[in-house]
Amino acid sequence: MSETTNIIEDLKKPDSKHVDLKKKEETFTQRQMRFTWAQKIKWIAAYYARFPYVLFVLLFFTALHAASMVVQPIIFRNVIDNLRGGPEALNQYDDFITRFLVDNGWTSTGDLSLVFLAFATISLLIYLIVQNHRAWMNSRLEMEFRQEVFADISEHSPRFFGAFNTGDIITRLTDDVAEKLSWFSCSGIFRFYEALLMVAFSVIVMLSLNVKLALITIAPLPALIIIYGFCATKLDKRYDYLQSRISKLNDLMDACFSGIRVVKAYCQEEPQKKHFAKVVEDRRTAEISAVRAQTVIESFYTYIPEFGIALALVAGGYMVIQGEITLGGFLAFDYFVMLLIFPMLDIGSFLVKGLQSAVSIDRLMELQSYKSGKVKSGTKPLPSDIQGEISFEDVSLSLSDSRSVLANVSFTIESGQTVALVGKVGSGKTWTANLIPRLIDPDSGIVKIGGIPVTDLRLEDLRGLIGFVSQEPALFSDTIENNILFGRENIKPADIDWAIEVSQLKSELARFPDGLQTSVGTRGLTISGGQKQRVAMARALVTKPRILILDDCTSALDASTEDKLWEALNNLPYPTTNIVITHRTATLSAVDRILVFDNGRIVADGTHEELIAQGELYAELYRHDKLVEAV
Repeated sequence: MSETTNIIEDLKKPDSKHVDLKKKEETFTQRQMRFTWAQKIKWIAAYYARFPYVLFVLLFFTALHAASMVVQPIIFRNVIDNLRGGPEALNQYDDFITRFLVDNGWTSTGDLSLVFLAFATISLLIYLIVQNHRAWMNSRLEMEFRQEVFADISEHSPRFFGAFNTGDIITRLTDDVAEKLSWFSCSGIFRFYEALLMVAFSVIVMLSLNVKLALITIAPLPALIIIYGFCATKLDKRYDYLQSRISKLNDLMDACFSGIRVVKAYCQEEPQKKHFAKVVEDRRTAEISAVRAQTVIESFYTYIPEFGIALALVAGGYMVIQGEITLGGFLAFDYFVMLLIFPMLDIGSFLVKGLQSAVSIDRLMELQSYKSGKVKSGTKPLPSDIQGEISFEDVSLSLSDSRSVLANVSFTIESGQTVALVGKVGSGKTWTANLIPRLIDPDSGIVKIGGIPVTDLRLEDLRGLIGFVSQEPALFSDTIENNILFGRENIKPADIDWAIEVSQLKSELARFPDGLQTSVGTRGLTISGGQKQRVAMARALVTKPRILILDDCTSALDASTEDKLWEALNNLPYPTTNIVITHRTATLSAVDRILVFDNGRIVADGTHEELIAQGELYAELYRHDKLVEAV
């Protein structure tokens, strides 16, 4: 029988949906935890190190609150015994609190009651301080987790985004952080810390009051440790499986919404609804399974301490009747047992939530530790007289699956040239273009601009030199103007107007209801593909870059608009080096030079006329594209 299904008898019910989940869990290859408990504790501790004052307050005042709570049953005992036997009844006790009260003459019922109220008030004030700092730290750590992981992700190369789906990343930054880590990272940890202190202080005092009754009361507690040890692995599996279902659901929503046009074009609304319903049902069933297990285990942590209370009441009542302890001592003992109920619940909650949070920490650490070859900035400033010469020297690149995309590529592009990269799909054209602005770094070889290795240059300076228009223009849910500016400062309105003019976007603005202030919706969904390409072109041109990389960015333009665009690009008021990835035959026949790629290698290099005359791969590709355009 599966280890996951052994947790409790309740989970053996012949529910078809539950049985289906068990089969999935049995066949689900659990992602082994990549990090040890010590590494996870160190990960959280690094965040706490940023807030030493808050950490000190939580450590000190939590301990102070636990101590103040433990004092109250002693004072309560003295009040009860004083009522029954007078101040002399206190002389039988030699604990520090009672001796302090007697030595100072606070032995009347009124004095003792005031002292009890004073301690209760002080305890409440301390608790308010602790609660305030816990709440602040919960929200602060949530923000720190999310911002740091997001910042780390943004530095990764495209390899990273090939290894993790968008929906999975979103789940880790939202559900894992907000739902699993936000409360646990501070309140969960420090409530556990307070609970341990309360239990330790209470047991010590209880043993000092009456050893026999203390041992009877705490006898059931070791069972909680046994239950936790038995269930830990099973809970861990369920939480890991649940998070994978949440990631799958978010990934499906991202794919469906981003590709809604394709869904509607192929009338796939109903199949998508059915697929979505199935994935939602998988998540719901996984949620129920995890909650069932969690609820049963938390119930043990509720009822076992209550069993201890029942033992204390029966045994303590009998001992009072036999005269072994005073009524005040018995009520103080009962006070302690009641005081331990919530700490025991907090300990149980910590152990259960701790496993859940450990899975989420592991998932966040997995993002941060992914070895994708992060692009690190160089230190050399950009020379003021740098030219747009680009050279590749024996450059090779492989993806995470060890698939080679470039192999020993070498070429030089002179400053001011317009060079086209052509080849079949997957031949390495786009990866070559990505290496220039260092969206990814090669495994070996050197890429240079103006004779300087790009890895030596400051990343901000390097990318400021380059205008990049990708194959699929990415627009954000904002205005056209803000999509062009893209957060860059010191761009003059005249530069925006010029970029709009060159990119052939000006004629389109009159059709937009608010001109430049028109919102384009999520991913530019409210405008056409050609308009998106022209907005992306304006964004690349607005800083007047010395190098332009255009990755099939005119595929959605009509022939007339494309001709006007290239005419404008060829007559820019400053020299540019242009790298064009295209299949448009008119563009290919007009460039200065063509590099032909095949299986990650350059197999031909020359002008359009030279390559046509050779009659090899380029001529075949050109004829194919010419035929497609004619159709």
